[in-house]
Amino acid sequence: MLQALPFEGTIKVRNKGVDVTLLADKDTAELAFAASRVLVVCGISTAVLEITCWDPIDTRTLSYYEQTTQGIIAMNDTIWEAVRPYLAASTPFERRPEGGKDALIAAARRMSGRKK
Repeated sequence: MLQALPFEGTIKVRNKGVDVTLLADKDTAELAFAASRVLVVCGISTAVLEITCWDPIDTRTLSYYEQTTQGIIAMNDTIWEAVRPYLAASTPFERRPEGGKDALIAAARRMSGRKK
């Protein structure tokens, strides 16, 4: 009989990127992906991760993008609260700013270190 592997939750990688990670859920994934399409034109490679299972959190995927990108933006407070315990205290981690897609794009630019 095969031994069962531990279930670690799932995060759907909607877009691979190396500068900034946008953490979304099913309600915010389209907004994150739309911002990512604008950011790539600005030279900012943005990972878009959609959390599809909350308990437990997929810590392997989360850790990979924590180490790969310069910072993470949570698309809402639920994501912020669920993910914060799994990130290092030194990881730049912000909540999505108020103001829609333009504010999100500005926050990602600032986090990546690119102003234009």
